[in-house]
Amino acid sequence: MKYKTLGKTGLTVSTVGYGALGLPGVSAETIRAAVDGGINYIDTARGYADSELKLGEALKHIGREKVIVSSKWMARELDGFKKGFCESLERIGTDYLDIMFTHDVSTADCWRRVRENGIVDYLYELKAAGRIRHTGCSTHDLKIGGEIIKSGLFEVVMLAYNAADPEIETTLIPLAKEHGLGIVIMKPLGGGVLTEKRSRELGFEVSAEEALRFVTSNPDVDSALVGLDRIEYVEEILRIWYEDRTVTEGERRRIVDKAAIKGRNYCRGCRYCLPCPKDIPIPELLRLYNRWEIFNQADWAHMHRITKEFSELTANAAPPADCAKCGVCTERCPYNLPIPDLMEKCEEMK
Repeated sequence: MKYKTLGKTGLTVSTVGYGALGLPGVSAETIRAAVDGGINYIDTARGYADSELKLGEALKHIGREKVIVSSKWMARELDGFKKGFCESLERIGTDYLDIMFTHDVSTADCWRRVRENGIVDYLYELKAAGRIRHTGCSTHDLKIGGEIIKSGLFEVVMLAYNAADPEIETTLIPLAKEHGLGIVIMKPLGGGVLTEKRSRELGFEVSAEEALRFVTSNPDVDSALVGLDRIEYVEEILRIWYEDRTVTEGERRRIVDKAAIKGRNYCRGCRYCLPCPKDIPIPELLRLYNRWEIFNQADWAHMHRITKEFSELTANAAPPADCAKCGVCTERCPYNLPIPDLMEKCEEMK
């Protein structure tokens, strides 16, 4: 099935959506190629660099009425949220959004502020005025996600789910289905980790096709957002999507087994930890450490390459030893990684 109804919204969305992340390769051309191939759902965010501008450029040629568009904003104060919403409309070049998400509500404090600072009320004002069609919330946290779903405040929920992190398959996803919410999945490829090249670097092997089929074969998932920053990636995802073959439960379990990652403290590269007060390039260092943890004492040639890359990186940026252990990054990390401790471990790569 290539299209589904998104919960109770009445919106018909492609089961694979275009995730317009803040990547350099995201462009009007890649968006148009995805839409020409049948993808009709595009998600962006106010914080995704110039993603909204590129989407706006694409819509001039596509036509606003042909696609479902959602955006997200992370502001927790009402004035900031209002400002960000208006800027999103202007940058995209539209007078309404199909879905407006409150972005990354993954801590108890964020969840409290979204409710108490009038942001939810403002979303309903926007809906009544026709400036958004539906309300949504994105989260990376299991406990907060459950509270969001059960609150009845939103029509759509965006959740992180993939073969390497399948826990919500038996928790948040069925809960959201029970409450009638539309279910949109972010990070179906694990932030790019669940692809041939990246998985091999980490000492296991799983393909993007396997990872995507794992997510889209879950009958409760309405749409899975994939970041497509090259035309060849668009073409590959369209090929997988069009085949639309049945995936057995046995195959799904085998994909999970293949995607098992050594250690759980691996960085997915979402970059929410930034900016670091000491200007430490945390994601880049942790991406190297992901590989170091796999190959340490096992592949000396690979370790040498990692050490060389570490030296090149820290020659022009603050080293991990500069970490002040302030904890700002840890509070921001949706996966609760012990980043200050990992910065200490990164020193092993010198």
